[in-house]
Amino acid sequence: MLDNSVILARLARLDEYVYRLKRFETIELNSYLDDYDIQAVVERNLQLAIQVCIDIANYIIARKKMTFPAEQDNIFILLGREGIIPQDLSVRVKGMVNLRNILVHDYAEIDAKRVHGLLINRLKDFSLFSSAVVSFLEKN
Repeated sequence: MLDNSVILARLARLDEYVYRLKRFETIELNSYLDDYDIQAVVERNLQLAIQVCIDIANYIIARKKMTFPAEQDNIFILLGREGIIPQDLSVRVKGMVNLRNILVHDYAEIDAKRVHGLLINRLKDFSLFSSAVVSFLEKN
């Protein structure tokens, strides 16, 4: 059984991280690339936002007694297949798991241009994820 308060608390944290990211949403690429401090703030808040989405996905999968996918990055695909989030969104956010791993473990070069592109073009995916999860909770 789902405890909605657990998910809603995590969604509140997600909103907080996205709010912090939105401050930089209009920064030009060259300005972003020239400012390591801004990159660090963006990367950290992006990492935290992604982690919250992963935590929510894992919580729902566990509580609904779904079979965890063999690959961690398929948790969002599973949520899409189960109708918890839209399938097109599940495909778009699938790569978030790998980006989070890169940001956390620093085992691969962080592509600042890619991060900037996500900042400019993909922040709305977090809001869409949040809205889909809230709709799911309202139905259950």
